[in-house]
Amino acid sequence: MRNILCNIINPLSDQQAEFLLNQIISIEADKIIAITPRKDFVGNELEDYSHCLALPGFIDLHVHLSQYRMRGKFEPALLPWLEKHVFPEEARSADMSYATELARMFYKALYQAGTTFAVIYTAPFESACEAAFRVAAEMGVKALIGMTMMDMNTPVALLQDSQQSLGTSIGLFERWHGQKPDLDYIFTPRFAPTCSFELMQRTGDYATRHKAWIQTHLSENTSEIAWVKELFGFESYTEVYAEAGLLTERSLFGHAIHLNDRELGLLKAADAKIAHCPDSNFFLKSGEFSLSRIEEIGLEYGLGSDVGAGTTLSMLYHAKQMNYRQGLFPVSPAKALYHITLGSAKLLGMENQIGSLQPGKAADLLLFSTPPGFDPGPDSLSQLIFFASEFPVEEVIVNGKSRL
Repeated sequence: MRNILCNIINPLSDQQAEFLLNQIISIEADKIIAITPRKDFVGNELEDYSHCLALPGFIDLHVHLSQYRMRGKFEPALLPWLEKHVFPEEARSADMSYATELARMFYKALYQAGTTFAVIYTAPFESACEAAFRVAAEMGVKALIGMTMMDMNTPVALLQDSQQSLGTSIGLFERWHGQKPDLDYIFTPRFAPTCSFELMQRTGDYATRHKAWIQTHLSENTSEIAWVKELFGFESYTEVYAEAGLLTERSLFGHAIHLNDRELGLLKAADAKIAHCPDSNFFLKSGEFSLSRIEEIGLEYGLGSDVGAGTTLSMLYHAKQMNYRQGLFPVSPAKALYHITLGSAKLLGMENQIGSLQPGKAADLLLFSTPPGFDPGPDSLSQLIFFASEFPVEEVIVNGKSRL
């Protein structure tokens, strides 16, 4: 049993977050069992974090484990960046020992950033994905993890045979699905230009029949979109995925920047989800996410770091960038917090387990020190988002266990 005296910032909706001063969070085993005002608490065994802000653990909906070490390597657009930097870096993860070392480094950095659940791409090798799962299980990481699938328009070192790509993915799904409640497989065709229509179609069919998650990229870059139309002959990028059966209620599309009304309608009809990656979009000059249109049509979305085009694993930084990357549409601190916590948990169908601090939910929480001279109060959320680097993380707790 732990009883932690702290000040709580808790997401309630995309419009509201509550601030609760001097609260006791009681943790037993892996759950929050009570949240009690200090004045009403009965007992003496308190851990004094009264100088700290307590928030639910952050959720990263789109991140590339195998690209962690190549952050900041610049090219002016997506396709040349992939060719020059990403593909050579991912090829290194063919070595199981390298992939294992990288996974340990990556997960440690996730915890340091306050991320307690992530949706992860690995390099296109079974060994790299297996290493990511094994290390995640060892370190108590909560995640959806998928091996990137690529069977065309790909460097030889990364190229997979179509049958091998699907068979390996199915094998990984069958090996890890249901083994741990917070660790599962997600089918991961990289994006349409590197996946044959047959591979996408067969992947969509299997994932739909087994109610599995799918992740891929959609409409990130105008050159990419033109290439997709040339390769497949459909009127839009989204129609390729629709015809291949990849649009499902368990499909998560990274970026989704350049979409027309018909494409938005297709995504909405399928109840598909979007991972918005503002820092990455800025880094590669891909374009501005149409946040007002996405909200108007009612598509579910959350935030992703998209490391390595994203420059940091800090979801607080990406929450700030969500605001900064909108030319005219205001993003409140409450909205930004919601989309790295409860909103993303809801998108994943996990809002009863993670995403907010509430009795009965997993004890996944972060304790941030306030800077000298800054007393915890109702404006602390805004300050935390806009100059987060000055709020050190004192502790990261996942399933009741201290991870930092």
